[in-house]
Amino acid sequence: MTTRMTIRAARTKTRTSNQISRVWLPCALALGAMLSGSLGVPPAWGSGLPAAQSTKVPELRTVEGTVCNKEGAPIQGAVVYLQDSKSLTVKSYLSDAEGHFHFRQLSMSADFDLWAELNGERSKTKNISQFNSKTDLSFKLELPVSK
Repeated sequence: MTTRMTIRAARTKTRTSNQISRVWLPCALALGAMLSGSLGVPPAWGSGLPAAQSTKVPELRTVEGTVCNKEGAPIQGAVVYLQDSKSLTVKSYLSDAEGHFHFRQLSMSADFDLWAELNGERSKTKNISQFNSKTDLSFKLELPVSK
């Protein structure tokens, strides 16, 4: 009976030490690789650049413009729609007294459709492609109404 307890105690100790080595060994190897620079990524303090400049922030897009009639006069109160072509979510904006509208913080990796409506009239739809690398886009939306 004492033999069994000794064997079980030895097995328990072996398992515990294996579990600890399984956890700590990869951590120790990763730490050693980082300190030696063998991961191919220089540490921020040795790269010559501040840490904030070494990370790339995804760019966002801004879409703005003017809603006007056929004569070019600005139209106030027109509803401007921006629809994500993939998710079909729609954002809207009311044009101000000068006919201006804007949409900010839009994803660069999405396609959008842009149009304006007022009193049942609709402008032509403008397409904004994800392959357009410009971050600031400006559009003139013309409504077929006279004011």
